[in-house]
Order: sequence, then structure tokens, then C-alpha cells
Amino acid sequence: MRLLRMLGLDQTKGQIFVGFIVMMALVLSLMMGSLYFLLSKVQKDNAARYMDEIAVQVSGRMESLLNEINVVTLQLAMDERLQDVLTNERQGDRTVYAEIMKLRKILIDKTAYSDHIGEIELFSAHGSIYPIVDKKIEDRVGAAYVQAADDIHQAGAIVWIGRDPEDPGYLLAVRQVRLEKLEYASGGYLVIRIKPSLINFISKDVAKAEGSVMSLLDAEHNLISADKDAGFLYTAGNSRLRQDDYVTIEKTIGSANWQLQISVPKRTLTKDIYFFKDVLLWSVILSSIMFAVLSYYLSLLITSPIKRLTRVIQKGKIGSPRENPELYFNREVNQLNLKYNQMVREINHLIKSVYEKELMKSKSEIKALHSQIHPHFLFNTLDSLYWAHIVKGEQELAGTVIRLADLFRYSIKTAGADGFVSVREELEQVRRYADIMKMRWHERVEVEIQADPALANVRIPKLTIQPLVENAMIHGIEPMEHSGKIRLLVHESAEAITFNVQDNGVGISADRLKMIRERLSNRMNIEFMADGDGNVNGIGMFNVCKLIQLHYGEQYGISVDSVPGEGTSVVLSIPRSTGRGLEVDGDVNFGS
Repeated sequence: MRLLRMLGLDQTKGQIFVGFIVMMALVLSLMMGSLYFLLSKVQKDNAARYMDEIAVQVSGRMESLLNEINVVTLQLAMDERLQDVLTNERQGDRTVYAEIMKLRKILIDKTAYSDHIGEIELFSAHGSIYPIVDKKIEDRVGAAYVQAADDIHQAGAIVWIGRDPEDPGYLLAVRQVRLEKLEYASGGYLVIRIKPSLINFISKDVAKAEGSVMSLLDAEHNLISADKDAGFLYTAGNSRLRQDDYVTIEKTIGSANWQLQISVPKRTLTKDIYFFKDVLLWSVILSSIMFAVLSYYLSLLITSPIKRLTRVIQKGKIGSPRENPELYFNREVNQLNLKYNQMVREINHLIKSVYEKELMKSKSEIKALHSQIHPHFLFNTLDSLYWAHIVKGEQELAGTVIRLADLFRYSIKTAGADGFVSVREELEQVRRYADIMKMRWHERVEVEIQADPALANVRIPKLTIQPLVENAMIHGIEPMEHSGKIRLLVHESAEAITFNVQDNGVGISADRLKMIRERLSNRMNIEFMADGDGNVNGIGMFNVCKLIQLHYGEQYGISVDSVPGEGTSVVLSIPRSTGRGLEVDGDVNFGS
């Protein structure tokens, strides 16, 4: 405080002066930052579009070259002489030297059809035919790529490998040869060695931004080719770019599943706006100095009327606040006085404002409760399970999958803006859950539902009944060694509508029952429930209780009675004034 007094910041004049300076600095900084950001973004977007066009051109050219190799090798695979040799090999007849020399001429002639094919090797299932070496196809290209070439879905398509492990200067590809005379059975493999000229085009005859580099990666993200200046972008042992100072555009070469990367230095993209940034910086500095001088004299003009207004406000300490009818020559002070008068007139509205805020908080808690009550399952797998059971003729299991899908769909779908559903929909959810549990436990559990048909269209919060039945199932029936029964009774009395879930299970001990009742009677918030003991008849029951109390008041909710060894009764109550429909859907059996 002593320092503030020395600087004069304990006075209105000093505070207004400093406030104006800070505000102006913030405004100018924000303006400069916004302009700098927008200009940078425009520059980067333009450069990115330009580099994307280059990437499209390069990837298109690469696609064309790869397709050329694909067509040449496909013609070779269908050559009648090569087919005959591989057919004989498959039938056990080894190829003699004279035939190998004829095949060599065929293979060399085919390489002349493409400027990018360096050599074509021929392998049978037993080993190399040409060149004459003691090597199997798995040793040449690797078992994984042989398996890919043998894949029935490839149907003899070419498989692009990447760099040749025996000569990294070349690329490698493999194609399975299918034999027409043997109903397209696998006969052998063509191994294509591709010249470096295929990948050297990346750094030749292509317009590039200053400092940009191009790189080509294979399907395993291993580096195939890169500009001569790109080595420093890659760390030892992998091909991941150090992206801190570069913007990267990627294009996939679809036929080979290779990836083309074009990286542009960020400094190249932003160098054109450095000058403008300096201009903005100096503008901020000079404007701040000028504004500081003007602010000082403006603060002097404002000080006097503010002091008078302050005295009027301080009079409110000895009584109720009163409006100030005085008018000031200073527009800002008049605005301040106007706001003060409005504050005095609107004090009575503060209670309403607080109430609205509390109401919004309650709605937020309700939404949070729904997010806890709603289950999250892997719904996307159920359709596949259903059709798998249908194909196998397992109609009963297929029906169970359908019920499980309906159970998940009901839990996940939005229940309207207010989160309410009809009693009919909630009971259908209970039946679906009961059917699934019967499928799991067979004769161990029996579920009986008795509901007044007149209550079918009563609107209640979604997922308020099924969690109670689930608690009875898990904590009441499941620990028993013999079968059990659960009854759900839905009735209307003179005071309320009740949902009574009864079970003849193991019951709850006296100490545990006391703790449950205390928790249900407390003014619990969401955090309290989420941190509670999940083994105490499930968190779901406490969430449902809180949900009911948030909607209808603390006089409604859940009550629990239990006798150890005999069973438990959970009663959920809501007011009778809940909205209901005009008719009951006849397809729903409420009296079961």
C-alpha cells in the first residue's frame, strides 16, 4: 500500500491513468496480434495450396509410372511360354538350362517396354528359375510380402515392397503368377527390380518453394527417396520428420500405398510479413506514449466529478442507497452515475437473478446425472453378432442380440430436450434387461411386472426404473445359491405414483441399510455420489434418487427396506401431477 501511495495509484486520477494505459496497450497488442495472425494464415494457406498442387502433380506422375510397370508385368505373367514353364514346375518337371535361357530372353525383352524396369526375376514355388541361384522367393523379398502376394483378394495383383534389400539403389515389387491351365492356381512369382530413375524425379523438374524438400515413404513409413538436402530432417533410425520448423503436406500414392511428403520451412511462409510486424510493433510503442500523455490530462478532468459521485455512493452506508440526480459535464462520469442509479433500481431483481442461476445449476446437475446413468457399450459390434447367429441358424441367440441392441439404443439415444420418457418405454427397457439376464442365468431368476395401464403414458425421467431392477438383480439375486424372484409394481395412490422393486434375495445388513438411508436422505451432489462406495447397492440408485429430487423436490425420491435373508424392497415415488398421454398403446402388456 505504501508503494501504491507513493505512485499515486490509491487515487482515482492515478488509477484511471494506469487503467487507460493498460487498456490501450491491450487493444493495440490484440490488434497487432490479430493482424499478424490473419496475414500469417493467409500466407500459409496460399503456400499450402501451391504445394498441394505440386504434390498432386508429382503423385499423379508417380501413379502413371507405377501403372506402366504394372501393365508390363501383367502381360509378362500371362505370357504363354512363361505359363508353360511354371505349369511344368508345379507338376514336378524341373526347367532345363536351355529353357531358362529362352525365359531370360523373354524377361529381358519385356524390360525394354519400360524405361524404369531394371530387371525381372522369375521364381517357382521351389526356388529361383532365373537368375540361376539357390534362393527361394521368401529369402528374396521376405515372407510377409510373399503372403501378401498370395492373398486371394490380391488376385495376382502387384505388391510394392520398397527398397531392394540387396541393392538399396533399386526398388522392389513382387507379383504372383496364376496358371490358366490349372484353374488359375498359384504357379510362381515375378520379382521386379525398378531403376532409381523412378524415384529421382522427386527432386528434378518440379517447381518448389525456397527451402522445401520432398520425401517418399513406403507403406511401413520407411524412407524410399528424399531430396539431397532432406537428410537433416530425419532422426537416426526412423523416417519421422522433425516438424518444429516445417509445414508438411502429404499425398498417398494409392496403387502402391506409398506416401509423398512435401515439407516447407515456416520461415519461408512468414518472411513476407516480418516487415509488417515491425511496423505494427513501432506503431504500438508510439501510440502508447501519445496515449499516456493524453490519459494523464483526461484523468485530471475526470477526477473532480468522480469524487462528487463517490460521496453520493458513500452515503448509502448509513441507509438505503439513493439515486443521484446530478448531471456532470463528463460523459463517462454520467455513464457511471447512470449505472449507479440503475443498480439502485434493480436491487430487488437480484434475488430473481440468483434464483435463475441456481435453476441453471440444477439443470446442469441433471445433465451430469444422465451422463452417469447412461451406459456406454460397444453398440457397433452387435449387428455383426446378430448376422453371425442368423447364418449359423441360432435364432434364439440372434433374438438375444436384438434385445441387447435395443437395450443399448434406448440407453444411448437422446430422450428429448427435457430428458423424459413414458412409463411404457421405461418398462419395455426393464423387460429387455430381464430377458437378457434370463438368458444368462436361465431358471435362476424370475421377473414379474405389474403396472396400472392408466399410467402407461406418464412422463418420468429416463433410466429411473431399470437401474433399480439391475441393483436387485446384482446385489439381491446374484449372491444366492438358488433361484430368486423380482417383482416390479407400478401403482398410483392419492399422494404419489410409486414404483416398487421387490426381491427375495440375500437382503441388506442393518449397518449397511442405515448407511444407504443416510446417503439417500442427504443433500447429495454429483461429486458425492461419484466418490461413494460403488458396492453399496450400486451408484445407480443414488443417481436416480438425486435425479428425482432435482425434478420434483426433496419430498420425493427413493426409500429402502430390507430384511437379511428375506429380501429387499426399493420404492421410488413421484408426484401425481406428472403429465400423461390420452391413450394406452394396446401392444404393451402392463398387467403381466
